[in-house]
Amino acid sequence: MLSCAWSSAGQAQEAISLAEVLPVLQGTELGELEVGPAPAPGDERTVRRREVLAALRRAGRSADGLRIPRAKRIRREARVLEAEALRVLFRSALSARLSPCSIERLRVPDSVTVADGELEVRSDVRPPRRSGSVSASVLLEAGGQVTRVAVRATLRCPPPLVQPGRRVRVVAVVGNVRASVPGTARQAGRVGDVIKVTRSRAGVSLRARVIDAQTVEVVR
Repeated sequence: MLSCAWSSAGQAQEAISLAEVLPVLQGTELGELEVGPAPAPGDERTVRRREVLAALRRAGRSADGLRIPRAKRIRREARVLEAEALRVLFRSALSARLSPCSIERLRVPDSVTVADGELEVRSDVRPPRRSGSVSASVLLEAGGQVTRVAVRATLRCPPPLVQPGRRVRVVAVVGNVRASVPGTARQAGRVGDVIKVTRSRAGVSLRARVIDAQTVEVVR
């Protein structure tokens, strides 16, 4: 989890390829050679001939036959996503990750600048065990560049089906054999959560996935 600092949105810059400096190499293996970091969306950077030659040397490639310009400006076009658009994008991406919790309020930056191109939104946030406020990191990928944005969501989460101390049926499946024994939950959990349980008689601790309010299945 990241703290919610709106000014901390960061960008993982892509690289400028040799084909951008020498379009004649477009579609070739040599054209994919990385010359240097790309400018941020909306900015431009001048690539010098010496920078291209250094990249070729690092890759063990020759400059023979290449007409390398003394300097070339490389620009990355950009677009600005305002808060309302961000809220729609982020709510859609986060809702699936945070289920069964629902988002009651979502705080986002006033705007974020991203590169042109098809936009992909993703996050690895996990649903909390109880209602409240959580911080998350959302990634916006477009034009080969990734922008990381911190957001804060207020969530309402259903109570766990299984509470610590609850008697449950512990199911174990080995091949075609299915067996069950009584047990006791040691952690709270909703459907799909993996919690600790103990077998009632043996007192053996196991990890099991919650199937419903009365049943857990041993995971290996």
